[in-house]
Amino acid sequence: GPAIDQMVHPHQKLVGYDEEASALRQRLGMISAVRAMNETLKQNRLMRERGDADLQKNLSTFHLDGHDERSTIYSFQRDQVTSQKAMSLPSSPHDYRGQASERSELSRYGVNDELESTWNKVLESQMFNNKPLLPYEAWNIDFSELTVGTRVGIGFFGEVFRGIWNGTDVAIKVFLEQDLTAENMEDFCNEISILSRLRHPNVILFLGACTKPPRLSMVTEYMEMGSLYYLIHLSGQKKKLSLRRRLKMLRDICKGLMCIHRMKIVHRDLKSANCLVNKHWTVKICDFGLSRIMLDPPIRDSSSAGTPEWMAPELIRNEPFDEKCDIFSFGVMMWELWTLNRPWEGVPPERVVYSVAHEGSRLEIPEGPLGSLISDCWAESHERPSCDEILSRLVDMEYSLC
Repeated sequence: GPAIDQMVHPHQKLVGYDEEASALRQRLGMISAVRAMNETLKQNRLMRERGDADLQKNLSTFHLDGHDERSTIYSFQRDQVTSQKAMSLPSSPHDYRGQASERSELSRYGVNDELESTWNKVLESQMFNNKPLLPYEAWNIDFSELTVGTRVGIGFFGEVFRGIWNGTDVAIKVFLEQDLTAENMEDFCNEISILSRLRHPNVILFLGACTKPPRLSMVTEYMEMGSLYYLIHLSGQKKKLSLRRRLKMLRDICKGLMCIHRMKIVHRDLKSANCLVNKHWTVKICDFGLSRIMLDPPIRDSSSAGTPEWMAPELIRNEPFDEKCDIFSFGVMMWELWTLNRPWEGVPPERVVYSVAHEGSRLEIPEGPLGSLISDCWAESHERPSCDEILSRLVDMEYSLC
């Protein structure tokens, strides 16, 4: 029969990934003032809601990958609480609490004509060119089918919960009504339309979406070990990350990215926080809210994109871009998995932006074949290798370990 730790009673309070112990940093000059303001409000809401001295301490001492909902850090620990309690992680590992506060946000929903009208305008916009948002009607999920458990992430617009759908453990991204601006709705639709058309073992599995406001939400598979960022920097499990395992994780991400690029999609926010890990240590790419379909010639998009520490210089400078901007970000992730350090730790994000985009600064490149590959990924856009070449070089490195 199934292992005890995999059996979840529908009404059990679930242990989940928890919000990152981090300030949701202001997104610098490249991002609209409205989004920056919302971000600060979100941070204040989080701190007020938690009322947690540990969180306050962590916010002042950690320099984390903190920004909008797209970077929610999932953390997860199993077998550390009873079925009656939910645990707050990682900022207060001893703070046991119920889920009433998480559920209260969901219970305040009411019908809002203005919201519905905005939603309909987004659906009718050019963006979807008369194509249905979801390719299959069966992927429309009624919110009543979902059992929402413990909140496992908080972010820029909306929150992520662990939950149950049809008896299956799932992650549910719920968009709170106060965050549903037209721009955020477009990102939500964009993510659904892209993710629902991607199928690969190294891309998060989309299960369906509730597309009736105000309960807009997206349901995906649940990844037990949380984000790669959490695993490397916060989980205390660095010792389990052998070189062989790290190379395998890089291959996973590269294969997922190869599928994404083959579908003519640019991710634009590839980073360790947007790669989730399951109990088999398989890594899958998630969070396609900023992704774009590639066009010829390369795209120029003035909307906010990316996270300074992982971002390609051409994106920071708001120049035309193609899939090679993801290759630059993958180079940062190779550096991160090789060194097990946070990129640009201690350097203010605005300084990172300026020095990477305008001074050509790069992180210190390690020696050896991986260093050489990282260096190639940080070259000028047209000189960066393809996923195919990167994968082949990663495989060669694994062979050399034998």
